[in-house]
Amino acid sequence: MEHALQRAASTAYEAAHGAIEERDASDAPTKWRLLATPRVVVTVTLVVVLVVAMFAFTPRGASRATLPMESARAEAEAPVSATLVVHVAGAVASPGVYTLEVGMRVGDAVAAAGGVVDGADTDALNLARELVDGEQVRVPVEGAVTESSGLINVNVADAVALEQLPGVGPVLAGRIVTYRDAHGPFPSIDALDDVSGVGPTILEQIRAVATV
Repeated sequence: MEHALQRAASTAYEAAHGAIEERDASDAPTKWRLLATPRVVVTVTLVVVLVVAMFAFTPRGASRATLPMESARAEAEAPVSATLVVHVAGAVASPGVYTLEVGMRVGDAVAAAGGVVDGADTDALNLARELVDGEQVRVPVEGAVTESSGLINVNVADAVALEQLPGVGPVLAGRIVTYRDAHGPFPSIDALDDVSGVGPTILEQIRAVATV
């Protein structure tokens, strides 16, 4: 009887445990089948692709974004032109256009033009003044401008100084010098009327700022 009860209990235990194992074994494929549905596979694949793309393209995109900034920085740091251009005229050895360094003075421009010639009035210039790009430096002849009145002496002034007279350009200034060299000094301002191109209007304008 006792043995019969033990066998019955053992059989029941084995039956119970066998049923559990069979249930566990049968549940595993079911759970895997649920996890491995097409939707799950597609979702996992997309996540993997996005992660890979993030690591693959983010550094390259960042470097592209910095290119405009680097270009702007390079332009800002580009050296500014350190030269200027001036026209040196008047009583100098070699009048002309000269390229000089920024910060140079009127005296440097005169020296670049070969220095002054005999009769130049350097006191009429501020040789220590700093040059400005595009300006004209004129070295007058001594006596071209009288210190007392500030008037231009048409019998002494060269063509460059004569261009300072109202209505007188390079061509007319040259004619005045040519006429003066051929006929001698002008006896009066009215005598300028004999120069071709000097009409009554220009003569009246000159009269106010010129002397003989």
